[in-house]
Amino acid sequence: MSKEIHYDLNFVMRKGYPKIKKLGAVSPYGESTPFVFNDRFYRLELVDTNRPTKGLDPNLPIHAIIRDRETGEIISRFGEGCYYYSLYQENETVYVIGTISLPGILAGDRFRIFETRDLIHWQDRELLSNPGWRYYNTSLTKGPDGYVLCMESDYTGVPFTCFFALSKDMINWTFMDTEKGYPLDRYCGGPWMRYSRGYYYLILVTELPGNRYTNYVCRTKDFDTWELGYYNPLLMPDEEDRKISPYMYDITPELLEQIRTGFITSNSDVDLCEWEGKTIITYNVGNQLGFYYMAEAEYDGSLADFLESFFE
Repeated sequence: MSKEIHYDLNFVMRKGYPKIKKLGAVSPYGESTPFVFNDRFYRLELVDTNRPTKGLDPNLPIHAIIRDRETGEIISRFGEGCYYYSLYQENETVYVIGTISLPGILAGDRFRIFETRDLIHWQDRELLSNPGWRYYNTSLTKGPDGYVLCMESDYTGVPFTCFFALSKDMINWTFMDTEKGYPLDRYCGGPWMRYSRGYYYLILVTELPGNRYTNYVCRTKDFDTWELGYYNPLLMPDEEDRKISPYMYDITPELLEQIRTGFITSNSDVDLCEWEGKTIITYNVGNQLGFYYMAEAEYDGSLADFLESFFE
């Protein structure tokens, strides 16, 4: 089992908790990835057509969309047959990884990768598989030794746990030893991972007593020893989650009423990008019992500075 480092008796707070400003609800859809492409701000969004949404054809299958944040325009729809999606960018190419759903469940043991250079035309192929396992959310990053794919699973450990696979070319993959899963002893799901300034940073959803959910920032250099950020947790549910952003689209009166009166116990499934000198954070708000929506927050500074600020 991985070793974990915490603060100790001698630790002194130098800068304090990172200052994060909640911007309000932006979408009725599920997990999202914000990203910048050709100097425009977009969001990758999971669309579960089993949920009533303004203007959405309920006969459509579950899929992903690319949305222009400024205008609300949906640029493309793709990814049928998958449920969880995550996004990675490199060399003017956008990659989206989808977890292929097994019959009857919103999880699977195979991943598909979708690729585009214009956000409209997509090519796809199977990325990797691990028969017998059951995976949910993913996150891909690139470090000094190649690509690392983080995969959320309930195969072993306390559901949920993150496991990892390595690749030099995004084609041939090697799974890390199961014992390197992190953390094996407590609930941690909805991963977001990024290599920055010598560390692999990982943000995970953590379960608290009373059906509460928040996010913790941690980091590692070798996937054997992990540091927990000193200034966790990142985002806790509060009344600021009820604000409505000017970038809210596809909202129904029913969801507006839920946002106004619903019992909010969860800030989860964080994803981040840089935009105009700030770190933009998308996250899900809800109760982990079927009520959820997507919201945004921001940190005044670069993404690298934001991640490091949890350990200073």
